[in-house]
Amino acid sequence: MEKDAVYSMRMNSKIREALRRAAKKERRTVASLLDKVITDFLQKEGFFLGQELGGERRRFPRKKITLPATTVLGTGSKAETYPGVILDISRGGVLVTYAKGSEIRFTSKGELPHFRVGFQVPQSRKEICFDCVARHMRDTGEEIQVGANFSDPNEKNIQRLAPYLM
Repeated sequence: MEKDAVYSMRMNSKIREALRRAAKKERRTVASLLDKVITDFLQKEGFFLGQELGGERRRFPRKKITLPATTVLGTGSKAETYPGVILDISRGGVLVTYAKGSEIRFTSKGELPHFRVGFQVPQSRKEICFDCVARHMRDTGEEIQVGANFSDPNEKNIQRLAPYLM
């Protein structure tokens, strides 16, 4: 979505600091967090539909699902495997959730993690695996959600995934 307008505002310094903390937790900039909060509010209150923003902001449409997945963090002898659930998927990436009590640990400092996700789409017996780059992480209190793009996806895996996404 094109950002073609600038809006400036004054706020209490304590609110500004709380916004910085929230943005850091969400792995976003303050501007990105404010844009999301305002957009979500306006859509919820019925002031406009998502199409008024110029359509879907992602390159590929998402499919909401509940699909068991395995996440591999690290490589070689340092690789660790964790169970998760894919909440939505597209040709470009996934949203994976992990139970709050799981052993998976993401840090809020430094570079977002790279990982490998594996899953089986319904009506398929073969596992599909993609290398991923995390784009955002969110702690909902009950779970940790990680939105990720597929990094350099294997075309064969994309072809195996495509019929399921239609």
